[in-house]
Amino acid sequence: MAKHHDDKFCCPLYNREIMYGECYEVQEVRGDDMDMALALEPFDIDKADEICEKCKWYVVT
Repeated sequence: MAKHHDDKFCCPLYNREIMYGECYEVQEVRGDDMDMALALEPFDIDKADEICEKCKWYVVT
């Protein structure tokens, strides 16, 4: 099922509840489709790579 930008999830990267749009932004930075300077909240890219690959909430099924 497709996710909506207002869907919420407890993000292990940020250690707080986020909306899907925030997760999408992290994935855009990870995929080199967006510059980190444009991110609303900076994050450690190496930590994100590790955490996001385990979490996979960003995957639309």
